[in-house]
Amino acid sequence: MKHTVLFVAAAALLAGCASQQPVVKAEPTPQPAAASVDNGPKTHYVVKKGDSLWKIAASKKGLNDPFAWPLIFKANRDQIQDPDFIDASQDLSFKQSYSKDEIADAVQKAEATPPFEPRKQPRKVLPIQY
Repeated sequence: MKHTVLFVAAAALLAGCASQQPVVKAEPTPQPAAASVDNGPKTHYVVKKGDSLWKIAASKKGLNDPFAWPLIFKANRDQIQDPDFIDASQDLSFKQSYSKDEIADAVQKAEATPPFEPRKQPRKVLPIQY
């Protein structure tokens, strides 16, 4: 009987301790950002000697807004390492239209980009994250 009382007391003690343990809520697993599905028409632009992303974005064949150049850069990251270095004959493609939020983000990034400085090679580290 002595063992039964000890067993019951130990069980009650453990049950009491278990209920006083802090409840740890699992942090939600961060979901990857939804990939933007772009099924809309694309514009293709073949770079000419003397072009810059700024000039292309400003043109009627571009986006009619020079400050929108980060959108062209982002759409062509597979072939552009540094927005200051594009080569003649590169075939760039980008959407024909963007949301207000995408344009606002591009303008903010364009304004935050330091002024152009001539270099002989593309930068390995860009001044901001595009």
